[in-house]
Amino acid sequence: MTLRSSARSIKARKRAFDNGVKAVAWYVGWIGLAVLALCGLLWIVPAGNWDGAAGLQAERLPLYTMMAMLAASLVGWLYVNKGEDRIKQRLGRNVNLVLFVILPVACMIAGYLQVWLTEQTGWQPPGHPFWVFVHWYPTVLVIVCAAVFLGWKAKPRKHVYLDRGFGYALLFLPYGLLFAYLVLGVRLDWIGQSMQETLTAMGRYSLAIQLVIAYFIGGD
Repeated sequence: MTLRSSARSIKARKRAFDNGVKAVAWYVGWIGLAVLALCGLLWIVPAGNWDGAAGLQAERLPLYTMMAMLAASLVGWLYVNKGEDRIKQRLGRNVNLVLFVILPVACMIAGYLQVWLTEQTGWQPPGHPFWVFVHWYPTVLVIVCAAVFLGWKAKPRKHVYLDRGFGYALLFLPYGLLFAYLVLGVRLDWIGQSMQETLTAMGRYSLAIQLVIAYFIGGD
């Protein structure tokens, strides 16, 4: 097997893996949205009218809501990917390679080697322009991809459809809230409390949940 054929084989396997992840995310995400809508109704209805029904417990409603929100955020993650695809359609292969592969990977590596790089260069985090770029580039990239997707849905052709854009923004909301809390550092106490309760309830699986969240939400 030649080097070129090996590279093609690896690329094909990665594409198959990515497609499989997106397919699972699509189903889990829409199920999560449905459950999240149900949780929203339960928050409105007095607990005495449903507590204990179908095994549901009122005191665990924040846990149910957070788990549904985590699942529903996968829909937003897929939208970010579609926004990225639309950007890539307008750029060349080399530009896409730099913007979406080389720079994000370089930022990730720089983050892991922050102490060593600081000692070697004298560039002090977080204020030095290099570290500002390392910290914000992946975040801004996600925001731009999300904005491109929502802009495309709100204005698919020449006319702006506010109702269409608002609908997609609502579907994107679970991802946006988690991204704001986990990546942008926006203070959302109700998410923080529910997240902590969720991780505690997951016990030994909490690390796996945190890794999944970091992968899909894009935390650095």
